[in-house]
Amino acid sequence: MKKILLAITISLAFAACGDDSSSNANDGSSGLEDDAFSRTTALYVNESEHTLIMALEDYETMMCVVEEQGYTWKTVHIADEPESMMYEFRNDTLILYNIYNGQPEIDDGDILVGGTAGNLYDTWTYTGCDYNKNNNTTICRENKLRYTHRTITFSKGKAEIYYKIYYDRYLEDNSDFMNSYFMSQLIHTLSGNYPEIYLSEIDYMDSSSVQATAEKNGVVFTSKTKTNTTFGLGGKTYSVNVTHVDMHLNREGFFIANENKDIQVEVSDGITTCTGEYVIHYMDADYCKVEYKDNLRMHEWEYSNHEKFTMAEKYNRNNEDEFKQCIVGIAYKTYNPLDGYSSPEVAKALKKFQKKQLRPYSLL
Repeated sequence: MKKILLAITISLAFAACGDDSSSNANDGSSGLEDDAFSRTTALYVNESEHTLIMALEDYETMMCVVEEQGYTWKTVHIADEPESMMYEFRNDTLILYNIYNGQPEIDDGDILVGGTAGNLYDTWTYTGCDYNKNNNTTICRENKLRYTHRTITFSKGKAEIYYKIYYDRYLEDNSDFMNSYFMSQLIHTLSGNYPEIYLSEIDYMDSSSVQATAEKNGVVFTSKTKTNTTFGLGGKTYSVNVTHVDMHLNREGFFIANENKDIQVEVSDGITTCTGEYVIHYMDADYCKVEYKDNLRMHEWEYSNHEKFTMAEKYNRNNEDEFKQCIVGIAYKTYNPLDGYSSPEVAKALKKFQKKQLRPYSLL
C-alpha cells in the first residue's frame, strides 16, 4: 500500500494525485495553496541493490483524534508505514517500481524524466507513463498530465514530493453529468436489467456508454443539458435532475488534497420521485465532531513514539441502496435474472434455486 503517496491522493476518475508547499516542523511539510502541495519524507537508499525507502518518521500534521471526551482536531506527530521501491535507469529515464512482500512490481513501473541520467539525487518529473518490464511495453495516460503535475526530488537523507492539481480543469471536463457512467447505469437499470447504480460515479464521463445503452434499450431523449434530462423508455417518461453538486479538494490535515463530494440527484417517472444522496468528506475541523460519529470512518494510527491511537479519516453518508431499490421500483420492466437463458434446463434450475432462496426459514 502506497501510504505516503496515497495519503495525498485524490480519488478522481483518473486516479491522480496532487500538491503545494508550506513550511512545517520536523522532517516534513504539507500545505495547499492554488491546488498544489508538497510533502517531505526521510529517504534511505541502497545504491548497490537499487532500492529506496521513504518514511514519515516524525511527521507533524492535523488529525481528528478519538479521545474519551469525544473527537479532537489537533496537531499530532505521527509515524507511517515506510514505502519501499526499486529503481532503475533506462537511458535518461528513471523508473520506480513499488515493492510488495519483498518483491518489486516490475509490470507497473512509474516513468520519470528530467533528472541526470544514472544519478538518483536530482529532481524527476512523472510522465504519466508506466513501464512493464516483463514484456518491455509502455502505457501512457494523458489524463495524468492534463490534470496533475508531479515531481520528486531525491537528496541525501530526504525526498520532497511535489504535486500540482489542475482541479478546475478537471471539473470543467467532467461536469456533463448526463453523459456520465452513472447515467449509463441508470438507463441500464430502468430498462429492467441487473440493478447497479453508483452516485459516486456521476463525474466519470462515458458518453459512448450512455449512447450505446440508450440505443440498445430504445431510449429517446426529448431534452438534455449537463445537469438534467428527459427521455422516453418503454412507454414511460423519465426525468433526471442533478439538484446539488459540490466537489472540491480537502484543504486541511493529513488527507489534504483528497476529493470531497456532495451529490444529490432526483429521478422521476412522473408519479414517484427517487432521491439519491452521496456525501464523502475527508477530515477537517468542521467534521471532527461527535455529532457526525455514526458516519465517520475510523483507522488505527501511531504517534511517532509508536503509541497507538484512533483517528477519523473521513465522513461518509449515502442512501445508494435505497436509491437503487427505488429506481428498480419505477423501471418500466421488472428485472428478471432468467432473461437471456434460452436453455430450458438452465432456466428451470435457476428458478428452483430462486424459490429455495425465498423460502422462509423455520426454527422447527
